[in-house]
Amino acid sequence: MVSTASASPGVDVTHNPANVVARAAAVLEAVARASAEGARLVDLAHATGIARPSVHRLLQDLTEVGYIEQGSDRLYRLGSGLFMLGLNAPTPGWDLSSIRPIADGLAELSEDTVYVSVRQFDGVHYLLRTEGAYPIRAQLVDVGDTKPYTSSYSGLALLSTLGAAEQDKALASRSFDVPEGWLGDTDVEELLRGKLADVARQGYCGGTSVVMPGVAGMAAPVSSRTQRPYMAISISAVEARLTPARMAELAPDLLEAAHEISLLIP
Repeated sequence: MVSTASASPGVDVTHNPANVVARAAAVLEAVARASAEGARLVDLAHATGIARPSVHRLLQDLTEVGYIEQGSDRLYRLGSGLFMLGLNAPTPGWDLSSIRPIADGLAELSEDTVYVSVRQFDGVHYLLRTEGAYPIRAQLVDVGDTKPYTSSYSGLALLSTLGAAEQDKALASRSFDVPEGWLGDTDVEELLRGKLADVARQGYCGGTSVVMPGVAGMAAPVSSRTQRPYMAISISAVEARLTPARMAELAPDLLEAAHEISLLIP
């Protein structure tokens, strides 16, 4: 499923040259969210809020330059032309070698596992992991993994910075690592919305056995100077390690680490 963009549903605005690039970008992003499964024309029109005839014209134009491909199943996918274009793109405006010492410092202080992740479409992609000295570790995520927003504290931290429509979509189609029945009669959506509210209120969210049984974590979004937050830093540990009292104790250090990273990224 692809997410809804900010364009007004059903409005054909591609006749305005000032909007053509933005509309083409919205279509490309919607196709990318559909991944290798592919996307139907009607789904792309709904996701972008652009009228179906306009989406069709944009898809035709993007297909001609190799940025979109349509298979025999009539579904649209990203084209190989984007790969060649991406090879010439500059590297991101942040350097992991400068961020790692900050994560290392937080891991040394907390003695637990620290992750730095970045927003990637409908979830978070993990860039680095560093370990504290505590011998029992929560290593449920590997560097290079991508997780949906609702299956990690980092994801919830970043989801809290998005608009209401994007939050509603993520919560409605949530991917949750907790086995069925683990939380009993708890309203899972209400629980996750509470975590989003925590970030708005105190700058971070945390909990135990929410995204995975027996695992505790806390995460904070990293501010950006140029756009809404796209990076997060988190602490992950076995449940007994991160009690509410200890989370409160570590919160200033987590927030300080997030601030230090924010000074290194655009």
